[in-house]
Amino acid sequence: MLCEDCHENESEVLVTEVNTQGVLQEKHLCKACAAKKGYLVQKEKPIAEIFSDALKEKQEGEEEVVCNSCGTSWSDFKGKGRLGCSACYQSFGERIEKLISRVQGSTQHVGQRARSSHETSLVFKEVELKRLRKELARAIQEEEYEKAARIRDDMRKYENGP
Repeated sequence: MLCEDCHENESEVLVTEVNTQGVLQEKHLCKACAAKKGYLVQKEKPIAEIFSDALKEKQEGEEEVVCNSCGTSWSDFKGKGRLGCSACYQSFGERIEKLISRVQGSTQHVGQRARSSHETSLVFKEVELKRLRKELARAIQEEEYEKAARIRDDMRKYENGP
């Protein structure tokens, strides 16, 4: 599948965003376009080390917060790197968001596509065909017949491919 931004390189990064209406939107980007848009973060250290360093940092005026359900404290989490129960996510939510943002550069999830999974590739194929059908209809409606022919050819590749 080609990058939805440059339409030249193979897409390797799947960006999933929630729009203002709460609807999930997916973008398939190549690594270069994803990096340009700030979706890829260069990691200088292994992620476990960055996470560990971020947990050890003491925030000024930091109050001790304890989960009402299991009794796990923020200090316990910082020491062990594990939460005690699902309610901890509510108790420490704001701090966890800040931590993830500091470690990843964003709280937005950006995942890479698994190339080896046959099932995953079928899902991507369906999503891409659906997108191409909409794009084809739009091109025909706007009387952009050359563009429509290219889209039709792209659809055939997906429909007849392995």
